[in-house]
Amino acid sequence: MAAALQVHVVTVSRWISTDPQMRVRRLGPNGHRVRIHRSEVERRLTVPTPQQDTAATA
Repeated sequence: MAAALQVHVVTVSRWISTDPQMRVRRLGPNGHRVRIHRSEVERRLTVPTPQQDTAATA
């Protein structure tokens, strides 16, 4: 997900820890590996970032 959204892996980890509604599945005996549902990636892609929001600067 980090590569798809062009953000750091730590940013994705922060999103997971702060958003209880985020659809994730923990894998492995310790749950360190995480699978993120495709809808979450699409949701993050559609949210405008400050660089994309040109109406606020115009």
